[in-house]
Amino acid sequence: MNLFYEDYPTVLKVKNEFIPIITDFREYIKLLDMLNDEEVNGYEKMLFLQQYFLKEPKNMDEAISRLTDFVSMQELNDMHTEESGEGEDTDVEELKPLFSFALDYPYILAGFWQDYGIDISEIKYLHWWKFRQLFDGLSEKTEIKQRIMYRSIDLSTIKDKDERKRIEKIQRSIKLPESELTEYDIGNAFM
Repeated sequence: MNLFYEDYPTVLKVKNEFIPIITDFREYIKLLDMLNDEEVNGYEKMLFLQQYFLKEPKNMDEAISRLTDFVSMQELNDMHTEESGEGEDTDVEELKPLFSFALDYPYILAGFWQDYGIDISEIKYLHWWKFRQLFDGLSEKTEIKQRIMYRSIDLSTIKDKDERKRIEKIQRSIKLPESELTEYDIGNAFM
């Protein structure tokens, strides 16, 4: 898939069936919030997931698997892996959340405004994949990218004691709750 000349996907291929889906970025942020909500049981989560299909799939399990791939942009990730010759060497379960759409909203909003002049609180529609690509492409000078950078630092790799203390203090001040869910976790969230 080459997004320079192909459209962002709006349907999922499930077996030999094409299922239209909701694609606005707000809906997927809402989905991640719902999957993260411990008060919503597995059955309710499955019902919520079904609302993302604009036509009822014949094989719901396979459709949800394809939706999981859509949320994580698996098709683009697979293409990148094939083109670069790189394999997956990071265990998804080991990834710690580096941002929260809910808690980091002010910084994400500001980053989009700062870098792109886009007010994501007022934009009528933005495809989930395009939103994620713009989010990933935010400059390092934005507050959200600074937060992500500091959250990702492994303190054990910092030799200078004063620098380690400084970064540790920053990490404590911007720490996310342990239960925060990212799009990487969606596949396991309702099982």
